[in-house]
Amino acid sequence: MEDTWGIPGPTFLAIYAILLVFPLIAGLVWTIVVKLGRKAPGAVVSGPQPTVYELAYLAGGPDRVVDTAIAALVDRGILRVSSSKQLQLTGPEPTDPIEKAVAKGARPGYNATTRGIRDRLRMSGPMQALAKDLEARGLVVVDQTPQIRRVVFFLYLAVLVLGVVRLVSGLSGDRPVGFLIPLLIVAGVATLIARAVKNKRSGPRPTSEGDRVLHKARSAHGRERKRGIPNGPGYVGGAVLGGAAAAVAFGGLAYYPDEELSAALIPPPVSGGFGGGSSGGGSTCSSGGSSCSSSSGGSSCGGGGGCGG
Repeated sequence: MEDTWGIPGPTFLAIYAILLVFPLIAGLVWTIVVKLGRKAPGAVVSGPQPTVYELAYLAGGPDRVVDTAIAALVDRGILRVSSSKQLQLTGPEPTDPIEKAVAKGARPGYNATTRGIRDRLRMSGPMQALAKDLEARGLVVVDQTPQIRRVVFFLYLAVLVLGVVRLVSGLSGDRPVGFLIPLLIVAGVATLIARAVKNKRSGPRPTSEGDRVLHKARSAHGRERKRGIPNGPGYVGGAVLGGAAAAVAFGGLAYYPDEELSAALIPPPVSGGFGGGSSGGGSTCSSGGSSCSSSSGGSSCGGGGGCGG
């Protein structure tokens, strides 16, 4: 009796075991190469000193930029927070592209919570323009992790399909396939894990120069806070000095200077239901003296037939 595909069972099992670890090794090697490339010296960074929104992007990506803009607008009285945690536009529409997009997201009828505005602005035009400018200046690099994850997933899917086809061929040819089944289970589990990881999103990441710029600005901000710099936005020598926007840019909404507003702005943990709620009623929070009121198989290999079909 001829071997399936002309490959003896034990030989196919050895090849298949190697194929099972190949996608993982390829993904790890690719990731290491990318990380080493990010650490390699790049072109001299040019351009103006980074704005508070550019620093927010370096510190926490698009969501941190949105949080920073919300903090700036609430601090200036352009936005306020209702007791249902909906943001409401109460002042003139800002001119900064990021702030303008955030203000538009606070219109009645929208999910104007922090999380709702984050979701709408992650891939917005102003956010992509900010990211492209940082990339052109050598401060961020497009993250190749999603691409790596997709390739690893499709490699595992191909390995799984190959194993299933071999199993079917072996069964149809009345060949022993007992030892192939556990490997197929491993391939199936690996494919499911790779699929789940593939769907995770991530955006551009800071380069080593971007990390250096962020560290320098964050250190300057910390020193100036210790010196008692007033809680107002500003720059000295290119370093952000203070203000609610700077605090949130570097540390997130938990660092908003007003504790009640901070608690009102931080999105609650994701639950099974959908977020939302009306954008109108309820008492409000604002930056001036704020207060928020509630309103393994056992076959054997014999006769040279093999157990891999």
